[in-house]
Amino acid sequence: MEVGRVVTVYGRSLLRFAAFEDKMHLLSRPGVYVKVESGGAWAYAMVVSFNLLDELYRKSRIVEELEGYAELRPARNELVAMLVGVKEGSRVRKGIAELPRPGQKVYAASSEELAEVMGGGDIELGRLSSDPSVPFTLSVDMLCSRHFAVLAMTGAGKSNTVAVILASILEKFPYSRVIVVDTHNEYVPLALKFPSVRVLTPAGRISKLLESRYGVAPRRLEVPLWTLGFEDIAGLLRLDPSRATKQMMYLRSALQEVRRGRHPTATADDPIFFRAEELREAVARQGRGSRYGDRSLEDLLLKLDMLMENSELKYITAPRASDAVYESIREPEPLRSVEAYARVYSPLLEPGVTILALGGLPSEAQASTASTILKSIWRLITASVMAGVPQPTLVIVEEAHNYAPQGRWSPAKDIIERVAREGRKFGIGLGVVSQRPRELSQTLLAQCGTLIALRTANPRDQEYILSSMEDVMRETVEGLSSLATGEALISGPAAPMPAIVKVHEFQSRFGVGAGRQGYRHGERSGAGLQDP
Repeated sequence: MEVGRVVTVYGRSLLRFAAFEDKMHLLSRPGVYVKVESGGAWAYAMVVSFNLLDELYRKSRIVEELEGYAELRPARNELVAMLVGVKEGSRVRKGIAELPRPGQKVYAASSEELAEVMGGGDIELGRLSSDPSVPFTLSVDMLCSRHFAVLAMTGAGKSNTVAVILASILEKFPYSRVIVVDTHNEYVPLALKFPSVRVLTPAGRISKLLESRYGVAPRRLEVPLWTLGFEDIAGLLRLDPSRATKQMMYLRSALQEVRRGRHPTATADDPIFFRAEELREAVARQGRGSRYGDRSLEDLLLKLDMLMENSELKYITAPRASDAVYESIREPEPLRSVEAYARVYSPLLEPGVTILALGGLPSEAQASTASTILKSIWRLITASVMAGVPQPTLVIVEEAHNYAPQGRWSPAKDIIERVAREGRKFGIGLGVVSQRPRELSQTLLAQCGTLIALRTANPRDQEYILSSMEDVMRETVEGLSSLATGEALISGPAAPMPAIVKVHEFQSRFGVGAGRQGYRHGERSGAGLQDP
């Protein structure tokens, strides 16, 4: 159906067209698609902005011009559309070989042809906002191999979107390997729907709360202290690298001492077995020979004592099952520690979804736990690839701005950025989820090929999104603040075309409800899958 004529073409991606007044009702919804002829094929474009003028009001200055108002054409409707590609078969190829010319006819894209283009992916995320009859799908291979980000302000539907992605992958590919760093325990209910979902959480109060709230029996999560690197332990002790330099030095020397006690060439970061008590004794020895008390050393010892006494962190400082694994191995070092390390962390790579439920833990424990687990995944998968046995795995990190912040240090930042830069070579995909894009590492965000942006009002967040998104204009990103809850602007290699999509509601589509729960205080804050 013809809806207008091309007026102007800007560069190689924008065209302005005049729309017929009686066709405006077809074009005035967000994310509408139009098409023009280009070199014997159809070039598709998404409407991104409007310029609707009342010609009479603009031109009239005297009463005489108001007479006969009904005989004049009162409005001029000009729309700007972003060219996204040329249709080839059932897909749209990026790039326009031959630009449209002024005066060419502009047509509305039909529901049937949009359904053919948008429905060719692996998983259905939702429906086009401009045409709910058209399903919108994503390519799982491109989503994972090129990494993706889900960005939104609080309450916009971010967690719902991630849950729909996870559940859709499980429905289509039940034996996929997915690991979710679940900062707020929001994805635990997936275990009620899918048998291949495992929930891991530290034994104790949080595990009991999850079991009573959801009826899910979590597996015991242990992250032995000896598997943490130097910076992970420093983060756990809340040592600031820019200030606590003396304590950092003591800790590093003590770590080298306890690790080299079993393997002479070990570094402070090598995962060589030791017990928490051995580390404390090694730290205490750092002050020997000093005639006066060292307040920095005393403070570090106090922090170590508090760490070892914290019952919530026994999964790190006193991991009974992991210690038993080490004791059962009869090999010399370093093979003994290497084997124990592999046995402790290799279950994470079993087919299915592993949810690391970290909600309720202190933030420093969450960061060091996430960092250590991501490092273990990296080591195990890269070693597996080198041995000729690839294990493709998707890692999703909730509240990624806490683990990889822009402009400041975090124990997990280096490994997350490394996975983003190099993970594709080893079959590790990355999904980052954040409600504060401006606080997220720009290096990390730049590596995410597919961006799913829900309602975002902060101008700084919008600038970050604009700088990272393919195939979108400023006007489109600025329109993020007006999106409804659950609507998302999606762009990147996993998407058939840039689109504004109404994401499916997780609870109604998959029949499982979830409520975010404050596990530190045991309060419930609502039904349905909620955003933090």
